[in-house]
This record gives sequence, structure tokens and C-alpha cells, in this order.
Amino acid sequence: MTTPVDPVASPAARANLTEWKQGWPVVLGAACGLGTGISLYLLIASIFIQPIVAAFGWSRGDLGIGGMISFITGALCFPVIGRCVDRFGFRPVAIVCALGLSAVYVATALQPGWYGFYLALMVVGGVFGGGTASIVYARPVVATFKHQRGLALGLATAGTAITAIIAPPLLAHVIDDYGWRAGFFALAALTGAIGLPTALALIGRAREAAASAADEVSHISVRDVSLREALRGPRLWLLVTAIVAINLPGSGVLGQLAPLVADRGLSEDEVALVMSVYAVGLLLGRVLTGMALDRLPVSLVGFLTTLTPALGIVMLLTPAPSFALAALAVAMIGMQQGAEVDLFAYVVSHSFGVKNFSSIYGVVIMAGAFSTAVALVTFGKVHDATGSYDIALIIGAVCFCAGALAFLALGRVRAAVVAAPAAD
Repeated sequence: MTTPVDPVASPAARANLTEWKQGWPVVLGAACGLGTGISLYLLIASIFIQPIVAAFGWSRGDLGIGGMISFITGALCFPVIGRCVDRFGFRPVAIVCALGLSAVYVATALQPGWYGFYLALMVVGGVFGGGTASIVYARPVVATFKHQRGLALGLATAGTAITAIIAPPLLAHVIDDYGWRAGFFALAALTGAIGLPTALALIGRAREAAASAADEVSHISVRDVSLREALRGPRLWLLVTAIVAINLPGSGVLGQLAPLVADRGLSEDEVALVMSVYAVGLLLGRVLTGMALDRLPVSLVGFLTTLTPALGIVMLLTPAPSFALAALAVAMIGMQQGAEVDLFAYVVSHSFGVKNFSSIYGVVIMAGAFSTAVALVTFGKVHDATGSYDIALIIGAVCFCAGALAFLALGRVRAAVVAAPAAD
């Protein structure tokens, strides 16, 4: 009689358990930091569009210009932030940027309605916002996990999805009862007084050291690649192509989500529910993608997760869609946006190593931020010019298909990148 094998007794299973026993506080801390950082604001920003337009008489396109300026500023700062994280560790960057972002929220709540002042706040928000995003909080996660890195990244980035499920109805209630300014005060408290201290306490100082510290890179089998070498290879540029193609429609829909679905005939309560459904899709996308990355080829995972939202956009183009159809479409788009952070952080760490992870990842998300800036102003201006979002949605569906093809091409160049000679 054959003795059954205890799966936990296998070396791989023991390694996985050891990673989680040692690393779960890092994942939870990163989830808290990401869930209360700039990513949360991007998910709920559209709630503020109609109240601010009503208060100051600005157009949706005017607000889109502010968002574009913020993202361009953030994009220019991402490589610098990444370099600082690799050199000094995540902690000082996270502290300065989270407190700075909280101050921007407070200043926004107090603004008198001067459009120039609003644009200046968008510039400052772009500088500090990047330091509360995945470029900072993914760093301790990829340094802690090797065997279960995909799932760890998925659970860490799920923090944003969880808070985004809860935040829209609560913020909508705060805005209805106390005004949109109170909503920004609430965001400031959430980022600076709750999220940041919790994240720092959970992650601790174990991964605070610079990227060259031996305990952060000694267990990583992937050869560390310099930023200069990565820029010379096709793999990084395929990642840039993919993130641009994804962010153009994904960020455009997200930035105008509340008015977009409202224009389709949904009530205010249904709009708030649809935004929560988007966050549910975001959560599912992050967890499922993280699990898939540990088991399936990354090119296949990227292709499937990027093609799915194209179908969601086609659903949104249906005239007068039902609440169920609109919610399903938004959930499909949310699943892809949830997959994005896990996907690109995973590919960068497994293609180029950990030593220069944040610097290389910074280049990728810089491209993503530029495309997001274009999307935010484009979707708003298309609505201003045509009275609907249909043309922008059609272009978005095409972009998602192009991004899916870029991931398929990614699988064909992986061996060449890994086999490249080492650089100083």
C-alpha cells in the first residue's frame, strides 16, 4: 500500500509556507499603503466631477486638463522616485509623499474656485502622488517573495480595490450631507493619519535598506539588469507599448466613470453601485491575476486580461443598457485595471531582477502615466465636443486589442532578454 504524500512536506510547499509566514505583514502593510494612496483617489475621483462643476462652473474637459497636468508631472517624477526607492528604501519616500498628498487634499478642500490654483494643486499632487503608488509599495513585496510573488503582489494591490469598494458609497454620503470639500478632508485623514502609519508599522524596517542589501537580492535567481541595459532590449519597449495601449482606454473610462454611466440612463444610486462593482472587478482581477502569474505564461495572462475589457467597452456602447449589463461591462474593465499593477510589476521583477526594480518599473509606469494624462483630457474633451463618450469608447476597444497583441509578442522575446550578457 502506497503511503499518501503530504503536499506540505514537499520542498516547494515548504518554501511557499516559509515565504508567507515571514512575509504576510509586508503584503498587508503594502495593501494598506496602496489602498489609501493616490490609487484610491484615481478610482473615486469621478465622484467629485459633478459637484465641482456645479460649484465653479468648470467643464468636464477643464477638470480633465487638470488631471492630465497631474499625470504628466507624476510621469516625469516616476524615474526619480524609483531611483530614490532603490537607493534609500521605501520608507522615507512613502512618508514624505503620503504627508504631501494629504496636504494637497486639504488645500483642494479649501480652494476658493480659482482655476489656476486648482492646476497648481494638480502639479503638486502629481509630485507626491507617485510616492504613494505601486512603485514604492511593490518594492518590499518583490524583495520578500520569490515563489509566490504573483499572488503576493495581487493581494498587496488588492488593498486599493477593497477600499474602493467601501469608499464610493461613503464618500457619496459625505458629499451629499456635508459637501464635496468634506470629501477631500476625509481623503486627507485616510491617507496621512490612517494608511501611512499602518503601512509603516506592518512592513517594518526589514526591507527599508537600499536595493544593494544582500538580504534583499540574495535569493533572487533572475540576473539583475541595469536600467541602461533594459532600455536597449525589446522586452522593456513591449511593456511600454502594452501599458500605453491599456491605460488610454482604462484610465479614460475610470476618470469619467460616474458621468459616463449616468449618461447611459442610470440613477445616482445605481451610479454609486456601479463604481463599487468596478472596485469588485478590480479586486478579482488583482487576486486572480496574481494566482495565474505563478502558474501560467505571463504572455498568456497578459493577453487574456487585456482582451477582456475590450468586450466590456462594446457592452457600454449598447444604447440605454440595463443596470446589470452596465455593471458587468464595468466589472470587466475593472478586472483588467486590477490586473495591471500585478502584471507589470511581476514581469519587471522576473525579467530584470530586483536590484534596479523600482528604476526600471518607474520607466514603465512613466509611460503609463503619460498615456493616462492623454486619456483623462481626451475622454472629457470628446464628450464636450460630441455630447457623448461613444467615439472615445470605440478607440478604447481598439487600444485594448493592441495591448493584448503586445503581450503575445512579449512571450517571443523573453529568452533573448534573459540570455543577454551582464552589464556593469
